Amino acid sequence: MRTPRLDRSSAIGSLATTAAVLGAAVAGAMFIAGGATAAPAAAPERIAFPADAAVLDAKRDLGAKGDGVTDDTDALQKGLDASCGIDARVTKVLFLPNGTYRVTRTLVVKSALGPWLYGESRDGTVIRLADGAADCKSVLRTHPHESGKTSADWFMRNIRNLTIDAGDNPNTDGVRWYATNTGILRNVRVVGHGKIGINAGFLDQSGPNLIQDCVVEGFETGILSQWIWGETISRVTIRNCRKEGLVVIANAVGVEDLTVENTPLAVRCEFPNDWTWWGGVVALVGGRFTGGSPDGPAILNRSVLYARDVKTKGYKAAIESTTPGGRVAGPDVTEYVSHEAKRLFDAPPGGLALPIKPEPRIPWETDPAKWVCVNESGAVAGDNKDDTAAIQKAIDAAAATGKTTVSLRGVGGPDPNWYTLDGEVRVHGSVRHILGLGFGRIVAGKGGKFVVGDDAAPVVKFQNIDSFGGPAAVVENRSAARTLVVESCGVTIVGSGGGDIFASDCPAHVDLRKRGQKMWARQLNPEGTSDTGLVRSAGADLWCLGVKCEGAGVRFRTSDGGRTELLGMFCYDPGNIAKDDARPMFDVESAAFSVAGLREINFGGSTYPIKVREKRGTETRTLGNDKEGGWIGWALYSGWAGR
Repeated sequence: MRTPRLDRSSAIGSLATTAAVLGAAVAGAMFIAGGATAAPAAAPERIAFPADAAVLDAKRDLGAKGDGVTDDTDALQKGLDASCGIDARVTKVLFLPNGTYRVTRTLVVKSALGPWLYGESRDGTVIRLADGAADCKSVLRTHPHESGKTSADWFMRNIRNLTIDAGDNPNTDGVRWYATNTGILRNVRVVGHGKIGINAGFLDQSGPNLIQDCVVEGFETGILSQWIWGETISRVTIRNCRKEGLVVIANAVGVEDLTVENTPLAVRCEFPNDWTWWGGVVALVGGRFTGGSPDGPAILNRSVLYARDVKTKGYKAAIESTTPGGRVAGPDVTEYVSHEAKRLFDAPPGGLALPIKPEPRIPWETDPAKWVCVNESGAVAGDNKDDTAAIQKAIDAAAATGKTTVSLRGVGGPDPNWYTLDGEVRVHGSVRHILGLGFGRIVAGKGGKFVVGDDAAPVVKFQNIDSFGGPAAVVENRSAARTLVVESCGVTIVGSGGGDIFASDCPAHVDLRKRGQKMWARQLNPEGTSDTGLVRSAGADLWCLGVKCEGAGVRFRTSDGGRTELLGMFCYDPGNIAKDDARPMFDVESAAFSVAGLREINFGGSTYPIKVREKRGTETRTLGNDKEGGWIGWALYSGWAGR
């Protein structure tokens, strides 16, 4: 489901219809590495690709020099367009080998889908704006326009593993970041002296998306997140900003492990004008704020704030707030709730505080001999024929020869433009990474699934696979102890074993069926209508940072002793919820549940009549519009019985 446009007049604009892009090509046998040097310890990941027709090397294929002197603007812009499939109608990876790519104007993502942009190493691959660039508002902008009305139909932005340098340009942002439902800015360093490092509010319309493992250095403001539909900020460092670190206005944001150094104000959570119902909502777990202003607080809150495990040094106070939670002198904050916690039973006035694990790091395969492409085993996108056997053949061949990575070429053209998966594919042996080179679209039949079992690699990762409106493939962890990682994928995630599950940047439904199984999600976007729950945990532990939901019926159901903790959630009700709809947003039965930092909005219809239905023993209680009224902004709902 696609999100309608939101503007400040609370009007909904039209939905843009986006045709999926592009087709497949034939692989070569060379390898792209770009004269690599070892990546610095601060960002150790090195990325390389086989020389496949689905991968564009900026130096080899586009004529970019990366020498810090030549103007590479045209080459990189051509590469972004090609990655999105604008001209050739086929999506691809754009790979930037190590080097400094000098540009003289803003690089612009013009397409509704893409790009898939990877640098070889974060500190070795640099896109640098020339000093004194005229009329240049940012180095990179992931939307075709700077202003004006737009839809929210701009998906699958993937910017990874490089540095954006705004140069000596005092009025220039680093990245103007716009992405919806699927969008990830990961392991990116943004440096400069301009206005905003990562501007995620320049069009007043976007989200949800993920900013993860990024560093912002310099600028007036580190990250601006405003007037958008949810954002997740995970393990980000902001340093040496002249004014503020993170600013949240008119948005719900989940934040973990935020580091802010040498910046006067670390976090500001605000409402626009006097529109308190549009106030920012922040759920922050893990903050380290040092070197701030001795005359001001680390966190300034005028809206809705939940904060836990925050350490500050060099500020006048940890938190200044105009809300009932009041001021916290600090320097440290164990747990803070800006408004009284919502409760139906005698629950603790704090969050569930489940254990938090980062995603396991899976080594990127840099040996070209250890990649296998499913297209070379007979998979054909767009022919409406079942590709199950071809995909299984590629995985079997890889496992038989000790290979680690299985790829699908980006799809294209009008529908049908997908790979078809009607059966079950077993991931086993040495195969640890399955990814799309561009838009890896898979549409599934009723039996279409990938299964990770006890014969799989210790950690298996799926990346860049999406049904994009069609029936989603299932990715199931059936193993007792293997770990499943799902990143930038529109799939259904199923847990039926004991192995851990991680999801990042996923418009996915979730079904956890095994008591004791554990899942951690960052930027989860389940959409649709459901009587039983788009995200279900029957006895499992589920921790989510950054959630955006859309549609009628149950969003999250937790039962059978399960435990669910949500941090930062934006719930948009698209006007199809009846005032007498008895299905709750959150359904909790003989289980533990908490949500911190929740914003619910609605245009043209009813907000959720029942926000929470909680059952303990034989007694069921509900919390709904009769007590809460229309749009809500909760610092915390607590529905658990104590540790």
